Amino acid sequence: MLFIESRTADLCVEKQFRMPLLEALQERGLVPLIRAARLYLFEQATSGAERARDLERAVAERADAEGEEPYVRGDVFCFDDYAHFLIFGEGSGRGAGLRAGVIYGAETAEPAEKLETFCRNVQDAFDDAVRVSREAATHADEEASATASIEWHPREGRTPEVFKGQTTELLNHPGGFDSTIMTAQHGAGAVERSRAVELLEDSGARGFLQRLSEAHADGRGVEMVAGGRGPEQETLVAKLAGAGLVRREVQVSCRKDGRSLFRLPSPDALAIMTASSAMCSECGAAVADERAEELVTPTPLASSMLKDGAWLVSSLRSILSGLGIPERETTTRPTSADAEAQVLANVCGEPFLFVLRDGDFTATHARRALEGEAEAHASHLVFVAAAGKVQDEARARLREQARRRSRAGSETEVAFIDGLDTAADELRPLLERVAQEALTRELYELDADAGFNVGYALAARFRLMQQRGALRDLAASAAGAMAGGLKEF
Repeated sequence: MLFIESRTADLCVEKQFRMPLLEALQERGLVPLIRAARLYLFEQATSGAERARDLERAVAERADAEGEEPYVRGDVFCFDDYAHFLIFGEGSGRGAGLRAGVIYGAETAEPAEKLETFCRNVQDAFDDAVRVSREAATHADEEASATASIEWHPREGRTPEVFKGQTTELLNHPGGFDSTIMTAQHGAGAVERSRAVELLEDSGARGFLQRLSEAHADGRGVEMVAGGRGPEQETLVAKLAGAGLVRREVQVSCRKDGRSLFRLPSPDALAIMTASSAMCSECGAAVADERAEELVTPTPLASSMLKDGAWLVSSLRSILSGLGIPERETTTRPTSADAEAQVLANVCGEPFLFVLRDGDFTATHARRALEGEAEAHASHLVFVAAAGKVQDEARARLREQARRRSRAGSETEVAFIDGLDTAADELRPLLERVAQEALTRELYELDADAGFNVGYALAARFRLMQQRGALRDLAASAAGAMAGGLKEF
């Protein structure tokens, strides 16, 4: 899917500077596509490139003289895996002036740096345009513009304000994030945590861990293990231990009164203890003669991930990251409900609220989610029953609330996902459509210049480029396989 980042400057670039600015950008390797298409048309009309610029100038002067829309509103500049856009606003302040941006895919490297470079090029091109214009005329306003410096600012949007209004642990930037989760994901235990999330996505592993936690809370940990474990459960315990979700222990109890004496971290530790001729403090018997039983104990990591829905948050963030949404554009919201999680995400300036439950999503859960949604003011609500389904009554309640908000003038989209394993496939078209709509809104001012929907055309262009890349990779793979097969002869 595509993403957009843009900056604005409180500067109204006057009409006489716009074409010179685009020419200066082209000299820097940034070809303005709309202007290039117009010049090609004028070349065909004048039977050569010599008079094409004269015709362009005449058309632009007429547009200005007749009070029509500006001849140049902006332009787009395409590269292999990203594109820039530049829009000349007619006003100033709060994004109404100059606007520059980058459109990119999830695979594009360092889009922020590309936008920074483009903004510097716009500043240099503007300086060149003013200098060239001053050489041709001597107007006071042009003299003043010669010293203008473009001060770029991040474009204001709705989502940053939504994020700032949450009572979560956020950093102060658009799409803030929960610092505790990010530390856990990128710290020393990142690999272990990742393995833990993968295991907890399996309902069988999660169910076993929940039963084990309940048994230990009730003091039945020994009885649960004493029931015996088959090969499959033994393999599961080994995986859980490897992911840091459980730890194996040996509990030593007094044979005389059954009282627990101590726990040891492993059978090897018990062997060391028995070899030391240690004695029971209760009955005086040798520790080697006391009762030793194996325990499997949930770790604090398992308790926290199960209780507060942390595994749901990690799973959803992994899915969103796979779809191209950076982790910096997501943040968690606290919830008092067990096995429930809420995540806010910024998708091209559109605020999403994800509500996830480990199980069925009922009408009661819907009512509680609506209370939280009223604080988030998200325009897109996604309800995920991770290991169950969103019940019909809950769907009806949530859709009715969306209709009420729509009648009140606040459009809200509601989506439902049954099962976390299908979330990626169901979210992809939704996020791509939102990105397409955001791109259309961002670039609609250029539609009149181009004669078509520029946002849609760019999105289609990126899809075609991706298809071409996929076909090229497929051809290379086939050629490699064929070459490998020929070597066998």
